[in-house]
Amino acid sequence: MDEWFVWLVRLMFIGIFPLGVGMLFRAWKIGVRKDYRYVADWRGRAIQDGKRWAFAVLGINSVGGAGLLMVGVLVLLVGLPFTMWSGATALIFWSYFFALQIVVQRAQISKANA
Repeated sequence: MDEWFVWLVRLMFIGIFPLGVGMLFRAWKIGVRKDYRYVADWRGRAIQDGKRWAFAVLGINSVGGAGLLMVGVLVLLVGLPFTMWSGATALIFWSYFFALQIVVQRAQISKANA
């Protein structure tokens, strides 16, 4: 295997942890601190009426962050193969993205109807 690919895979694996911790940080700020600035889409753009959508975004961030950290820990403890952990990480990441998109769309629709 080419050496550059091995380093790329290592960087991808290390990237799981900051992403997971960042998601859990957002969930903590929303749930514990009641800081509704973190009720935002994946780019960090605030969702209108953040207090109303806080529970949904809190859940999405909690599940996504815990899932990513669980994959990272399983790689270290069990030694998941590359295809398993990269696929699981991609599934979690894209589910996170699309779930936040659904919340943003629902927030925009409810704002337009109000």
